Amino acid sequence: MKKKNKIQWLLTVIVVLPLVPFIVFGLEVGNRFVAFSLEDPQAKKYSQSDMEGKITLVVLQSRTTLQTAVDCKTELKKLTQENQKVQMISIMDLRKRPPLVPKSVLKAKISGQDPTSKEIPFLLDWDGAVAQALGGEDSKCKVLIVDPTLNIVYKQEFKKASIDSEMKPLLAELSSGEK
Repeated sequence: MKKKNKIQWLLTVIVVLPLVPFIVFGLEVGNRFVAFSLEDPQAKKYSQSDMEGKITLVVLQSRTTLQTAVDCKTELKKLTQENQKVQMISIMDLRKRPPLVPKSVLKAKISGQDPTSKEIPFLLDWDGAVAQALGGEDSKCKVLIVDPTLNIVYKQEFKKASIDSEMKPLLAELSSGEK
């Protein structure tokens, strides 16, 4: 009887242990990153293929101010500096932009006011389709971590406290190839 209990216990551990990171970090399993084709303010194009095989930190902005986006990117930039296997992009939902402001004016404003735009691509989602498909919420900065196989393994509203407690350990785990 004891041997049977040990085997059942062992099987339980084998099944549950791989799920611990998902329980602890609130990760979503099997949520694939959407296919996209967006450009930055300098008209450089980016697509899903730019993320394949890489760990990508995605800052998702929806109806926030440009300064909120810059602040979020600046704070998270430390993670990419500490971990060379991680890249970062930012996607801004612009579907509710003021209708009379031309795209060229908005691009110039972003380029001029975002000191991180040269090192962190700021992708312009003019119709909001990509941001909406990824779960963007108005007036919130969301952070997604996408693994090399393009699965979203972390999606939360940005909170500075979560950098060291949630994001940094997850990025380290993904970088070490354990996941």
